[in-house]
Amino acid sequence: MLVGMPPPRNPPDRPLPPELGPASSHGYNCRCVARYFGLDPAPYGELPACSLSERQYRKLLVEASRVQDEAKRLAVTRNVADAQRKYARMREIAQRLDRTDLEVAAVSDLAMLCYSAGDLRNARQCAEAVLNVFKVSAVAIVHFGQYAEARMIEGSREVAERVLISLATEEGDVAKARELIAGQRRRAAFRKEAGPDQYPPELLDVHGVDELELRIFDVRVQIAAGDFAGARTAIEEISAALDALAENDEVRERVVHQQAMVRAERARIRQAGGEDAEARADLLRLTAQHAGSPMAAKAGIGLAEARALAGDFPGAVSAIVTARDELAAAGLTGDVAEASHALGTLLLHAGDVAQARAQFDHARTIRTANGDVPGLRLVDTALARCAAAEGDWATAEDHAARARESARSSGDWADLLHTDFVAASIGFARGEDLPAVLDLLLPLTLAAAEYRFEFVSPEARRAWARDIAAPTMGMALALLARLEEPRLAAELVERTCAVGAYTGTEERSLGLTGALPTLEVGPVAEGLPLAALGSVTSSLPLRLAPPPPLRWSPSSPMELDRWLAVAAERYRLPRPVAETVETWPAAKPGRETFLLRFADAGHTFLTWRTTEDLDTVHTHPIDFALVGTARQFLDAASPTPHEGESVADAVRRSLSEDAFGSFAGEQRLARVLALNLLPADLVERLRRAAGDGNRPLLRIQPSPSLAGVPWGLLALPDRRAGHVLEIDEIGLCFDGDERVLDVADVSLVAPSAIPRRPSSADGPPVYLLDPRIPGQSAFGELGSVLGKQDAASPLIRHLDERLADGPVLPAAERGLDLVRRTDTDRRLLAELLAGRCSRLVFVGHVSRVRDEYGAQTALHLSCAADLPGTAAPIGAHRPFTAADLALSEMDTMPARVALVGCASASDFGLAEPFGVLLAAVAAGAGLVAATVWALPTSAAVPGADPMSELVIAVDTALAGEDPVTELCAWQRSRLARWRENPEPATSPVFWAPLTCLDATDDGKTWVR
Repeated sequence: MLVGMPPPRNPPDRPLPPELGPASSHGYNCRCVARYFGLDPAPYGELPACSLSERQYRKLLVEASRVQDEAKRLAVTRNVADAQRKYARMREIAQRLDRTDLEVAAVSDLAMLCYSAGDLRNARQCAEAVLNVFKVSAVAIVHFGQYAEARMIEGSREVAERVLISLATEEGDVAKARELIAGQRRRAAFRKEAGPDQYPPELLDVHGVDELELRIFDVRVQIAAGDFAGARTAIEEISAALDALAENDEVRERVVHQQAMVRAERARIRQAGGEDAEARADLLRLTAQHAGSPMAAKAGIGLAEARALAGDFPGAVSAIVTARDELAAAGLTGDVAEASHALGTLLLHAGDVAQARAQFDHARTIRTANGDVPGLRLVDTALARCAAAEGDWATAEDHAARARESARSSGDWADLLHTDFVAASIGFARGEDLPAVLDLLLPLTLAAAEYRFEFVSPEARRAWARDIAAPTMGMALALLARLEEPRLAAELVERTCAVGAYTGTEERSLGLTGALPTLEVGPVAEGLPLAALGSVTSSLPLRLAPPPPLRWSPSSPMELDRWLAVAAERYRLPRPVAETVETWPAAKPGRETFLLRFADAGHTFLTWRTTEDLDTVHTHPIDFALVGTARQFLDAASPTPHEGESVADAVRRSLSEDAFGSFAGEQRLARVLALNLLPADLVERLRRAAGDGNRPLLRIQPSPSLAGVPWGLLALPDRRAGHVLEIDEIGLCFDGDERVLDVADVSLVAPSAIPRRPSSADGPPVYLLDPRIPGQSAFGELGSVLGKQDAASPLIRHLDERLADGPVLPAAERGLDLVRRTDTDRRLLAELLAGRCSRLVFVGHVSRVRDEYGAQTALHLSCAADLPGTAAPIGAHRPFTAADLALSEMDTMPARVALVGCASASDFGLAEPFGVLLAAVAAGAGLVAATVWALPTSAAVPGADPMSELVIAVDTALAGEDPVTELCAWQRSRLARWRENPEPATSPVFWAPLTCLDATDDGKTWVR
């Protein structure tokens, strides 16, 4: 008797294939079919299904379908224990029915279930078993002509492969994961082309849910490959598509499950990008939507870690323990191991090493049973830290060595970096064989710094720099100090400061006239100074590339080069061929030039040398507490508004007695900054260089933490205290009031590796003075910065003199016609810069944009909102950002540029220094005058016009032979006036923030 599907019409016309001989089951009722055709059933094994009646067969078949539905619902809620029992029953039924299709359906679902539970060993075994059975079943299908079964087991193969996709992604085998995903898409397309006559609806993906799940796998692969920006964009698109399907009853359960997957992935992306608050919001939504379920318990682990960071350690521990109990009850052993690992991490940070080790051992037991190799690497690194904390160096090194070998075998460069860092940390803490530690740590540090640029997402780059690159850099610099290797330390700082090219600008695509480009623009941020700006979107191709090869001096290459070669080989570091770039500026005739570069890596590190002796370097670590104190004093005195502070309140605070409103307050600030930031050997050498009557030149590249320092204002100590000073004791270190400006000229130095276009040819000056901003009143936040001007005003008289000397741009007959124009938008700017011009003087508003590129600067021209650009409009106005300049077809900048506006020199304060200052340099400006903090307008001091004085001084200097020298001389005259008559109108708050970024003699002018 033959029950189940109808038999094929014809018996097999060929011998039994060898694949079927040793098998005990070959496909749907194959053995019964053999007997039906009178074939010898012995090679096919027993025939249990043949003893069933049609009624018995159908009853079991209905039960199998019902049990599978129940198991799937339990799996969706991550109730692993009960789901496994249901699948065990389904397999019993499949064996009684001799139904391979039901068997592989149960086993493929079990593979997915084991993977979700963290049981990676059984997940892999189940998935591979399904694929192996599929191969044999395919042979049986062809042999017996039962082609209907191919359609029935196709879905099981897809499920099993998705488990293997997940495992390949976790193991870092991105190529294999992508290959499997591509195969699934090819087969899906084939099934759709064949249509419903050949395949049941569940295999045709009528509603697109299968494709959405594949796209979630794509996102995981993108994350593994470091493309966080692409993953972030994709996850939002998937989320929107799932929302559109949420009310469809046919797929509602799958959609709910996939929405939870999407939210968990988005939380992971946001955590990697440093968006901790947004990641917590996603986890909170998961816990609320799936309250009482294992999914909520798992999300609660991430929330508990954030809770501990916020200071509630007992509450965090209790939450993890509760979540772990819920996960254990559901049979989610992998999540239980994750909970134990998280608990151990908290206990280790709290100093309870014994309890931490117990938790890590518990996680190790589970992960060993589950075959979770990536998880075991994490356990080994954690146990290495535990052993190191107790001084058990041998055990620590054993764990670290095991983790490193596992990471090396996996081919996952990120894991290899992490495990090598743990090993280097242990060697550094142990303090033995430090050269061997350097052999491990220095290539690791270079690779960590370079790999940051592999991430497309700016948030991911910043998170990587903060969490990976900075700690390795800090340890490497500390180790080099111990080994007395100042040259290597200086080169490491130099490379950190170099900053590579801006990629994505080769094909400039943003027109400044015509139709708006198709760009996503994020919402305008609220509560920031000057109304803030919108976002430059992740669709823009603008990002920094790694620095090119560098050269230390004319007589010496970089000693780091051989370490870079090791890093490239050890960590598969990309090393594109690029031109070697010099790291030193040309010496100024008759004067000594000092080159200072600062880098933040936990502490702040200073390296300095002079053009007279480029191969002798001086390196100094500046304790983060000293930098913090300097910043605290500077932030309290600076007129740049604090968060939530109005511009008027910021100016009043800055002009108070304790800040720039009195000579005593300002001198105290200058002394605090000097004592904390200027090392004694530098001060001594500066004074010696100035002693022969030739004023030295101090060229500085500040780190982000020191971007707002007015370097020329700093006082020069005469001695160093032998103890920590109270604030009222700092005068003991000074005999007089000598400042850096008194002995040296000061300018900023551009990062070495920024490529630059040649500047425009000499011609008339271009003036963009206090542009009228559409939709803004003269007295509003984006109102006039120069105030009411008339023909007798000093600035207008100065402009009239310029007009008497020759033409200016835009064309004008009198000085008043250059101020408060309504046509000075980006179109006019592009038109003016397309011709010959000697200098560009902009005076107006400069704002910082907070977006996925970090804080980015923008000029406020007379641009209407309907003009194209990358910033969101502010009412009727669209700001002109650095991205607009870099991505536009604006050909070049003049050799000299002035950007007189609030914190226009703030680029160095960014994790990725890209703003209008460096964008102007990249566009050809050899010298850019800018300010390091927000400039108060002249309205702050009725009866005086310090803003106009500054503009006149800048324009005069830029028209002269040596702008840096002339501007520093002008600032010295302002300092003398301040000393003689310390009143608000003469306060350094108006003139001290002015600085020049001088790239004129760097020898780096080369076309991108």
